[in-house]
Amino acid sequence: MVRYILKRVGYMLVTFYVVITLTFLSMKLLPGTPFKTANRLTPQQLNQLRHYYGLDQPIPVQYVHYLWNFIHGDLGGSFQYGMQPVTQFLLQRFPVSLELGVEAMIAGTILGILLGIVAGIYRARFLDWGTMTFSVIGISIPSFIFAGILQYAFAVNVQLFPVAGWSGPMSHVLPATSLAIGVLALVARFMRTEMVEVLNQDYIVTAQAKGLTTSAVVFRHAIRNALIPIITVIGPLTAAVVTGSLVVENIFAIPGIGSQFVDSIVTNDYPMIMGTTEVYAGMFIITIFIVDILYGVIDPRIRVSGGQTS
Repeated sequence: MVRYILKRVGYMLVTFYVVITLTFLSMKLLPGTPFKTANRLTPQQLNQLRHYYGLDQPIPVQYVHYLWNFIHGDLGGSFQYGMQPVTQFLLQRFPVSLELGVEAMIAGTILGILLGIVAGIYRARFLDWGTMTFSVIGISIPSFIFAGILQYAFAVNVQLFPVAGWSGPMSHVLPATSLAIGVLALVARFMRTEMVEVLNQDYIVTAQAKGLTTSAVVFRHAIRNALIPIITVIGPLTAAVVTGSLVVENIFAIPGIGSQFVDSIVTNDYPMIMGTTEVYAGMFIITIFIVDILYGVIDPRIRVSGGQTS
């Protein structure tokens, strides 16, 4: 098991390094300049600013300099916020994005599992078709479309919830629901598939032949075994929801790192772009690592195939 974990840690480090490198190089291809008043500056003043921030150095030199600072825990200062440390800024805003993502994941996962169970039990019936239709719609339509619809319907027309902001429980409902719809749809689809497969297994038929009631078969045997593969979906999906609320945060004016990430791209705030991307990538990679470890614990055959034979 130790070799299995060390191998996965190695993959994590390599993946994270590749993400940093590709993000750094892509960032340098962005058009424009990080200086808001560049059009009012003389070429000499602009060169002085570039020299002050180290942007006049060759890209390889900037890359090595950034990696060296990153290793020492320095993500640089934000250009658009007076060189405020990026690390401090992310620590202030990340809890908001995390709270929104966790709320969406909890609601979407619970409802998705329940819908998937119902659809699997009543396969090829009205409830099944209805659940699968909703799943297709929920997966196909982006969360920001749902955000706009919910905002217009329940905040502008009905005025049941705040239009924007993050100042109380009521302000959480619409953005969390916007993100939860996609989670619900995906989890319901996978859960329904697993339930149909499990209910056709021989041990289920045997349990029914022994006289167990349908509810006993479903709750004692079917659900328990159908939930195991859902770990594969919920793990990466959690990271995707927490880090994928960029546009939704902008629509509802939520002070998370998602909305700030969009602003940093528009203003070419290189340190903020790098820091936010690293947070997103780190969360996603760590989540996948946890899923790999859980699968290795649940099914020892995975550890064997991954190189661990003892």
